[in-house]
Amino acid sequence: MKVSLVAERYANALFELAVEKNAAGEIYKDALVVSEICRKSRELRMFFKAPVVQTDLKVKVVKELFGKAVGPVMLTFLLVMVRKKREKFIPEIAVTVIENYKEYKNILTVHFKAPVLPDTDIRKKVLELMTNYTKANIDLVEEIDNSLIGGFVLNWKDLQYDASIRKQIEQLKRGVAKVNLYVKDF
Repeated sequence: MKVSLVAERYANALFELAVEKNAAGEIYKDALVVSEICRKSRELRMFFKAPVVQTDLKVKVVKELFGKAVGPVMLTFLLVMVRKKREKFIPEIAVTVIENYKEYKNILTVHFKAPVLPDTDIRKKVLELMTNYTKANIDLVEEIDNSLIGGFVLNWKDLQYDASIRKQIEQLKRGVAKVNLYVKDF
């Protein structure tokens, strides 16, 4: 996801403040809550982007919506963002804070896509292999991908390991296309 420079700077400032106050874990949990609420509610995202809605109403909604769900540092930050008319960046900031925390704690998110969810043995092997390969703590996100015939695909950062049958069939097709059965002088 491409994050705007404004959102990245605010997220970095918030996370640095949290690290200074030894509240990185709390800010991370609050950012998860904010991100989830914003992700689920298209109306809230549109409300934040609406220039005709008064700031006082936006402050009231933020207090009502996030007042009991997040800690005081995050709530204060959200209210400052609304008063500074930067509320449209709140969803991006929350996602960036989550990424900053994971980088700070050396946690790598790996997406495991397969036609079925893996059993505990496969999950354990994937976690072990990825931990040895990346030297990071692995957060494995399992997804069902019906377009895969069999096998699996791993995605992390900007890398991909494709061990799917679909990929193997594509490689076979390309290999067969390269073989020329016609001999010119025969």
